[in-house]
Amino acid sequence: MKIKVIYLARLAEDLGKKEEYIELESSLSIQDLFVQLNLKKFQYKIYSAKNYEHSDFNENIYDGDEIAFFPTITGG
Repeated sequence: MKIKVIYLARLAEDLGKKEEYIELESSLSIQDLFVQLNLKKFQYKIYSAKNYEHSDFNENIYDGDEIAFFPTITGG
């Protein structure tokens, strides 16, 4: 199955990319993907969205899903 992973704000800058497509052999949770992508190495809180809606890390990922990871975003 193929999914799109989107990185936003500081996370995109730290990774040097805004998005990528990933082939997965089976359905995973967002937490599993987070670990697989080694995003836990960053020392700031990272949130997720699935198909443009805030999501819990326990949600499963399916073929064609778009998963976004992003840090706390503040503005002024």
